[in-house]
Amino acid sequence: MPLSPDTTPTYQSHDGTLLQRVFAPLNIAAYITWLAVCMAVIEPAKLFAGDAREWTGAAALVAMIALFLAAAARGQRSDTRWLPWKVMIQGVLVVIAEHLLRGGQTSVLLIIVAAQLALLVSARATVFYMLALNIAIGAMWLERSGSVSATLLSLLPVLGFQAFAALTGHYAASRERAREHLIQINAELLATRRLLEESARAGERLKLSRELHDVAGHSLTALKLNLARLARDPALAGREELQISATLANDLLGQIRQVVGTLRAHDGFDLRAALEALAQPIVGARIAIDIEEQLRVDGIEQAETVLRCAQEAITNALRHGRASEIRIGLHRVDGMLELSIENDGAAPPRIEFGNGLTGMRERLDAVGGTLEVTSTPPRGLRLLARIPLGPERERIP
Repeated sequence: MPLSPDTTPTYQSHDGTLLQRVFAPLNIAAYITWLAVCMAVIEPAKLFAGDAREWTGAAALVAMIALFLAAAARGQRSDTRWLPWKVMIQGVLVVIAEHLLRGGQTSVLLIIVAAQLALLVSARATVFYMLALNIAIGAMWLERSGSVSATLLSLLPVLGFQAFAALTGHYAASRERAREHLIQINAELLATRRLLEESARAGERLKLSRELHDVAGHSLTALKLNLARLARDPALAGREELQISATLANDLLGQIRQVVGTLRAHDGFDLRAALEALAQPIVGARIAIDIEEQLRVDGIEQAETVLRCAQEAITNALRHGRASEIRIGLHRVDGMLELSIENDGAAPPRIEFGNGLTGMRERLDAVGGTLEVTSTPPRGLRLLARIPLGPERERIP
């Protein structure tokens, strides 16, 4: 079912504009560093003279910063599968420029490469790749100087700066992952609280109905019996006041029974507030929610199943698909409750049920439901969960 932007609650991404991403403070520092290196190693006279070596080295530096700009311009939820390779190409371009321009300062740009790579791959992969680049740089310097000690003395400060940049990037990535994890936990807690509030209200209604039935109902029944006994007394029989009291007691007892029946009638859980609480704290993606009006879910187990399936689908879309838009729908279709979650993230070539999807399917099996996962070309996934509705829930009066 298509979602209407005019009527569907949406929760916007906090990804920043293109200019904000490109000109972030750390990126500006990288641009200044790149410009300073270019001014130090590129000789304008050779460029004007048409020196092929100078032009090729300058082109390598331009290509390096172009790849950096492409990485900086990407959105938080953009597809990052090829991003580590782009960063590694930057490193190769720096080595090429160092070989061609022979300025000695080009290796400073490896600090930028190290900081980026630490954000994208494991610490071990970062160390191995940066070590390979520095070995290549060191071999060039050794060839030029002919002195091992001079080469090591020149290389050690560069290695130190790269290590500092890589560690900074690694800890920044760890902090970002922890922040996203806390945001998800907060969303889950908010959604669970909404569900518990619904359950608590139902519990209070049931408790109140029992109190009315046990206390007021018992007292009125006793009053009716006493009035009936008085009515059999020859001295009081036929008195109008007694008849009016008996009629009022009967009416009041009937009304209390009606109120007790209404309080006991639980029309199910409204999941709108819980799903909105689940979506609201999410950063980096636009989430649209479309729920059928007057829709209720039978029991607490079914309600929790819907909530946990939506939660897992959102987590998968953000963590694995890097989705920028997620659409959640909840409707009644042919006596079934249908929960659909679509996203525009990167879909794998073949859909495999990992721990998350397997857990969703097990939850649905427990309540007699089913799960379908399909790709939505040109990109994205669609999860469709179906849960049986009780006959009394197919229409809400």
